[in-house]
This record gives sequence, C-alpha cells and structure tokens, in this order.
Amino acid sequence: MAQDGQVLSDIAVKVGKLEALQEANTRAISDMASSVDRLVTKLEQSDDLAREAIQSTKSAHHRIDDMADSIKDVEGDIKWLWRTAVGAVITGAIALLFKLKGGM
Repeated sequence: MAQDGQVLSDIAVKVGKLEALQEANTRAISDMASSVDRLVTKLEQSDDLAREAIQSTKSAHHRIDDMADSIKDVEGDIKWLWRTAVGAVITGAIALLFKLKGGM
C-alpha cells in the first residue's frame, strides 16, 4: 500500500509539472499572439507608408515633368530672342551699308 501512495504521489507531482508547463505554454502562446498582432499592425502601417511614398514619388515626377516642359518653353523663347536680335543686327548692318553707299 505504501508503494501505491508513492506512485500516486509521483503521479501528482508529474501532473503538477504538466499543469505548470501548460500554463507556461499558454502564456507563451498568448505573448506570441500579441507579438503577431503588433507585427500585423506595423506591417499595415508600413504598407500605408509605402503607399504614401509611392504617391509622393508620382507627384514629384509630375512636377519634374512640368518643370521640364517649362524649361523647354523658356529655351524656345531664348532661341526666338537670339534670332530676333541677330536679325535686327543684320537688318541694321544692311541699312547702314545702304546709307553709306548712297542707297539705290
């Protein structure tokens, strides 16, 4: 009978250890679930940030394209101005030659 009591005592100790392990595992699983939830939240936030960055990049590219078009327009205006100035100088030189030569 004493041996049965010892066996029951050993079983009780082992059951107690199993219960303690189960509680520890339950806490660990709960902590892991909480960590996973935080990771999901951070992932969603990073997705939002990535979308904002992409939108900002697209907007910047549109502004750059608009600036490039404006620069081309200004370059065209500068060409027109130079051509006009050179034409005026050539016209003035021809007029001066006619005046000095006595005209026609």
